[in-house]
Amino acid sequence: MKITRACDYALKVLVYIASENNKNKIFMRNELSKLCDIPDSFLGKILQALARENILVSERGKKGGFKLQKKPEDISFYDVIKAVEGDITINDCLVDKNFCNSSYGCRIQSILEKVRQNLISDLKKYSLEDIIS
Repeated sequence: MKITRACDYALKVLVYIASENNKNKIFMRNELSKLCDIPDSFLGKILQALARENILVSERGKKGGFKLQKKPEDISFYDVIKAVEGDITINDCLVDKNFCNSSYGCRIQSILEKVRQNLISDLKKYSLEDIIS
């Protein structure tokens, strides 16, 4: 598994929003783009993905923008990765049983699924609070 640029940017912007000086502040997308040095259009897609997964609140209107919906300690690395990239799969056969003919009962598949579950478990152990504290 590789952390994509989108995930990296998502973590970067969430850490900025969650920082001690910014609690409960609402940020405009273009403001976050400049402050975090993230291309504005790319950031828009990331922020919408985070809002869809209830990590951020998206407020419309003249004074609208984005703010955290959850406390930093309740937002895990896994939550962010899943919001931006979808489920962690490691191998296609773990999510698509029709991917290959030997998927059913495959020893490789069972080991990779254990690795996947361990990775997810480890990613859930770390939160934004671990970065900002």
